Amino acid sequence: MMPGNLFRLQLAAAFGDRRQMVLRVGVSLLLSLPFVLIGMPPRAQAAGITMVILFTGFFGAAVSHAHLRADQRLARLSLLPIPRWTLWLDLALSSTLMRLGPSAVVLAAFAAVSGRNVTAGVLLNLAGLLCAALVLLALLGMGTGRLARSNAEVHLFGAMATGLLALLSGVVPLPERLLWLTAIMAWNPIAWLSAALNRLATGLTATSRAELIFSWAVLAAVVVTAGVRWISGGAYERRFSTRGTIEDRTYMEVQAK
Repeated sequence: MMPGNLFRLQLAAAFGDRRQMVLRVGVSLLLSLPFVLIGMPPRAQAAGITMVILFTGFFGAAVSHAHLRADQRLARLSLLPIPRWTLWLDLALSSTLMRLGPSAVVLAAFAAVSGRNVTAGVLLNLAGLLCAALVLLALLGMGTGRLARSNAEVHLFGAMATGLLALLSGVVPLPERLLWLTAIMAWNPIAWLSAALNRLATGLTATSRAELIFSWAVLAAVVVTAGVRWISGGAYERRFSTRGTIEDRTYMEVQAK
């Protein structure tokens, strides 16, 4: 493990505990099974699966970040000799990948049981929209976890934010006076994911070019960024500069000289 790489450190902590991994996948499957196995209108199935992803993705990120603050680990991580933007990128990216596995299992079960006209292009589009939704949920969850000062507050704020996200994502029907919120849904990846699940259940394959470009771009960005962060970092060596401050350089930089 390279101490300069927080992304790998977070993934190692998350996937190193097999019991927690099984629990994450099991809870997601348990919540989604009624919408996969029980016959109901495709819109209700899509809304139910979207709510499961929204609930697990958002609450998982919010509670994890709140615990990170409560345990003073976030304060200690901020002392690492890495840029602040890299710290938050690694936290958001690792949080996204932690929830990607259980959510992918849920979507695979939904596609296998209720999917119609399933093709490689449809699955790639679905994977890109899932990544976009989980990145958004991870960022919003981290923000909620940062605002909350106790475990009770993070659950209260999380419940309120989850309901608001469900309303803004078209998961629940909008009352007539709030139809102006449909303008927000046009730019909401969670709403796009719900619509894609509805098309998957009804067998419709027509997808807009903007959605395809967006989903494939997000999928490529997540894969490339995760790959770059996985191989980057290194063992740090400290030395004193001419100004008397401590500078941190990676082992590879030292070897190059």
